[in-house]
Amino acid sequence: MTAMPVLLALMLAMAAADDAPSTPAAVSLAEIETLLTVQPGAVEQAWTQLSRSGLPRIEPIAGDEARSRVTFLYKAGGDVTEVRLNSVINAVRVDWPVEDFNRDFALPMQRIADSRIWRLTLDVPRDVQASYSFLVTGPNGTGRVTDPGNTRRLRGGAAEALLTLDRVGDLSPLLPVSSGRLGDRQVRMIDSEALARPVTLDIQPAAAGDAHAPVLILYDAFNWGERAPAREIVHNLVAAGRIPPMHVVLIDQLDTSSGQARYADQTRFIADELLPWLRAEFGWRLAREDVLLGGASRRGLSAAVTGLTRPEAIGAVVSLSGSFYWAPPDEAPEWLARQLAGAPDQAPRFQLAAGSLEHVVTSTNQGHVMLDANRNMAEALGAAGYPTTYRIYPGGHDIAAWRLALAEALAELYAPEP
Repeated sequence: MTAMPVLLALMLAMAAADDAPSTPAAVSLAEIETLLTVQPGAVEQAWTQLSRSGLPRIEPIAGDEARSRVTFLYKAGGDVTEVRLNSVINAVRVDWPVEDFNRDFALPMQRIADSRIWRLTLDVPRDVQASYSFLVTGPNGTGRVTDPGNTRRLRGGAAEALLTLDRVGDLSPLLPVSSGRLGDRQVRMIDSEALARPVTLDIQPAAAGDAHAPVLILYDAFNWGERAPAREIVHNLVAAGRIPPMHVVLIDQLDTSSGQARYADQTRFIADELLPWLRAEFGWRLAREDVLLGGASRRGLSAAVTGLTRPEAIGAVVSLSGSFYWAPPDEAPEWLARQLAGAPDQAPRFQLAAGSLEHVVTSTNQGHVMLDANRNMAEALGAAGYPTTYRIYPGGHDIAAWRLALAEALAELYAPEP
């Protein structure tokens, strides 16, 4: 087909689509490229066609039931010189090792026919949910931009867009819940001698103020309080009868200096300061089996250290993409797995999870990728006698996938005995 007939067909398709906006026109990327090659000024018309059915564009792959073809699109200003996709799903394409994130992991997008529209196509497993954004470079440097054409977002200001494919698991635990149904939420501060700083806590007491309810303690109040509210996940699981009512306590952050102390300072804070304070301040009974401590990445590693070091204080540990490749200086990687002795009579239960896309070698993990390091840790825990569950969730090192992994871990911990 020559350029002019293609251009005429596209113009007719656009006119028909404008008359019937509820019926998106099926215009291919090749046709859009032809249009912009013949008529470089037709950017707005091309963008209307590309974004009419929602972004990113998701298409089936002939003969491939496991993956979908996903095309990310971004309409930039005229002074933009580079656009990159910032998402864990880049793992399906990146070369190893990743030493510099922007250079080695954030994938470059390409202009369509030298226009202001940038594109990148990836074949992504159909069970994945992931967040993404664009790294846009212009005269004033590089900034992160949320996809304006995608209404699915994480929470919070300037929140990242979400890619949700058609085989993602049960999303009901992630349904938004109005604040009126969640009860009181308190922000409190305690002075920690162990951490040598005041610690800000985001506290959501259990419904009906049950003093005997268990407590879920999570590191990273920004992620679990704003981007993916843990209190809503708990509320939805409680409403579905999958877990009992429970308190939620979010710790502001994990101190970057704690690695130098092999996370012993965090252990002292949790066991000797936070738990006694919660009992005294709120009247919560909190038997050891009622204390669930969790986090993601380094926070999951720290939670595991506390559970192993103070089993009399911790009933369960939930570690999502735990950084079990980590080791103190002058020690070999995966140090914690080598520190395990036999489990005590009252051993914490461990829920470990890592993402199916967490297989990329980086300068940080030195080849001890998350999937392998978490599997090795789970096997070491089991061999030492700790009740341990290990799951591979669909996705990567990303709060979008951690939300469902947390819900599954909580439901597993309270599953009826067989």
